[in-house]
Amino acid sequence: MANIHFTRSYQLGKEYEDIKKQAAKLNALYPDVIKFNDTDQRVTFITEKLIPVQSLTGPSILLLFSNPHPNSIRQGMFLSPTPKGVMNPFWRVMEEAGWLSVPNGAKDPKDLREICLEAKYKGSFEFIFYCYYAFPTSYPEEIPKIFGKEFFKKKIEPETRDEFRQTVQNLSPAAVVTFNKSIFNLVSEVSVNTYINQMKHGEIVQSRITAIDRYIPVFLTFPTGWHYHKQYRQLRKDNLLAIKNTILRQIGASSTAN
Repeated sequence: MANIHFTRSYQLGKEYEDIKKQAAKLNALYPDVIKFNDTDQRVTFITEKLIPVQSLTGPSILLLFSNPHPNSIRQGMFLSPTPKGVMNPFWRVMEEAGWLSVPNGAKDPKDLREICLEAKYKGSFEFIFYCYYAFPTSYPEEIPKIFGKEFFKKKIEPETRDEFRQTVQNLSPAAVVTFNKSIFNLVSEVSVNTYINQMKHGEIVQSRITAIDRYIPVFLTFPTGWHYHKQYRQLRKDNLLAIKNTILRQIGASSTAN
């Protein structure tokens, strides 16, 4: 069976000691995910990407997340339960919005991984799970803090940007859906500032992926952990449902035009 975990590394050079110090707490919590080599002045880490090993007849959607969470890597699947065993709300809202329904309400991370790898779910689409940044942290804002602005800007940002664009170019998904405003602004042709209030009122935030040679729409939806409204589940469901219907209409229009 194909895996979703991949080993990556950064050669750090003169920044090595500072970066190791900044990452000390994260490294202590997840020594099996992040390792520092004093001899080579290199950090090696596990990252994740899930591309189904068999296809459905439906179009593919790339679900774009900020970066891996070490806890999910340790458990074996994107958006795994918290250390206290609480199921990530992503799976429930995706099912409620009609995007992805897993067999028998599967909750175990390893079961979810196999289901998603083999596309054994109900829905209109096939899903690619992709993290924009490869390095695992609890929050994406921690990455430039750990590596420093210079290394982040000169090494991580350009490498990340090129890899994402090449992935989208090669896989050519029908659409990209992201759950993080900062990531949306990095990959889209048009940036947004405020967006939560617009989505609360039923608006869809949409642009297109920048700097590739074909039109691929990109949508922004509520963050996976967003719950700052008494009707947050309904708002998230409604927004995802509206995005799904928009993608299906665009696919239908494109098929008719061709």
